[in-house]
Amino acid sequence: MERAQPTSGETITSKIQSTGVLSQEFDVRIARSTRELVRSNDILVVALPVNCHKDVMDRFASDIIEWIKESKQMMRIIISSHASLGAVYLMQLLRSLWLSETSTSLSELDDSIRITCWGTTAITARKTSGNSVNVLTIRKAVDYVTVPFESEEDTNGVLETLFGKRFKYRDGGLLAISLSNLNPQNHLGIVLGNISRMDPPPPPPPLNDMPEVDTPVEPWYQGKCITPKVGRLMEALDLERINIAKELEIDVRTIYEHFSWSFHVPLETPTDNNDQDGETSMRPLTVSEMNQQMHYYKNNDVLGPTNPESRYVMEDIPYGVVLTVILGRLLNCPARLHESGIMILSAMYGRDFLVENELLQGLGLIGEDDLNVNAYSLQEWKEMACLGYFRER
Repeated sequence: MERAQPTSGETITSKIQSTGVLSQEFDVRIARSTRELVRSNDILVVALPVNCHKDVMDRFASDIIEWIKESKQMMRIIISSHASLGAVYLMQLLRSLWLSETSTSLSELDDSIRITCWGTTAITARKTSGNSVNVLTIRKAVDYVTVPFESEEDTNGVLETLFGKRFKYRDGGLLAISLSNLNPQNHLGIVLGNISRMDPPPPPPPLNDMPEVDTPVEPWYQGKCITPKVGRLMEALDLERINIAKELEIDVRTIYEHFSWSFHVPLETPTDNNDQDGETSMRPLTVSEMNQQMHYYKNNDVLGPTNPESRYVMEDIPYGVVLTVILGRLLNCPARLHESGIMILSAMYGRDFLVENELLQGLGLIGEDDLNVNAYSLQEWKEMACLGYFRER
């Protein structure tokens, strides 16, 4: 799905090598500018840390408007994965630019832009060099919605052509997708239970005439270290998210479905007892048990972060966990564990993660020193979930 290439200058190309469950070498083009990027592709995929989304969206928004005005063609954008109402920020930015740069109705823009938001990534992977990546798993299912609203059939056709049959449309629009991205809440539990593994101490100051000591970083497996107590914390965090979704009458995946669909482990395990018909009875697996199966049986466990500046904290806490707190406050269904986790990590890091999200700042949902929960009414949130933007008052 490519447009004709710009004619000025030679095309810059490179290669990316993937290993693991997807072993392949890919030829890629490198755009010299956002303008070249937009004019060379029918579909843009935003696949980078969420704390970089605003900067990238600010850079290519005017190029998208220029292309739509000139070509009268559809522009599709996929956000992998969506968090912090990034699609809303982008849509409102595009609408503002459209009004300032054109004399035509906003309905023409609405007909020319589709933003598909994924609740998680299609794969789990680790970067191994500047042009290589190790793919650990390909997810069985990826939740998505498209704004402005588009039928499931239309979006599915595009997604399956590009990425295969693994996509599940979620009723509830952007609210459903915002509450379907489990990685931030899971990483919050993992970090709180393993922070000393992520934050190795520096060598201590010298003491008398004793020799200097080395304090090496010790690798650790993430799934293996989701012990029963850490797993129980993650389950409790998930219950807060599920309760918020219930208040909104939205169906979202559970943490158990997330691990099963992402890492190919079962939801249940046999017990030592049989049921009344003589069949082996089953019980649900716990989060800790699912992760131990990943580590010991599936061999798709990943090494946990060994740097306190990990995306698990710097990206996921302000750009993932905070939105759940906002929705919980809005609905009078407080996410106390989420909010407490933010406060604990803010104390550890000497900063206020609660108010660092630039996307939510841009939408007026974060003030100078606290959340602005009452910026929009619940009805305005529900309208936004399908429109892709908050209506101007």
